[in-house]
Amino acid sequence: MPPKEFCFKVSGVLITEDKSEDDFSIFITAMDENHAVMLVREHLRNHAPKGNAIIKGITKKSN
Repeated sequence: MPPKEFCFKVSGVLITEDKSEDDFSIFITAMDENHAVMLVREHLRNHAPKGNAIIKGITKKSN
């Protein structure tokens, strides 16, 4: 039986190398909050401009 997955909304701020800040929100399916943050960080590492990501909030969405 596959593990139970939930939908999460992860929001935060992306700070690029030129010190500009952009807010972001990503909806993602994961097993728990820690897994969701790990997946979002991996996504940002591969698809966002170079810089730092600060996670400000995570919300579990009801199905």
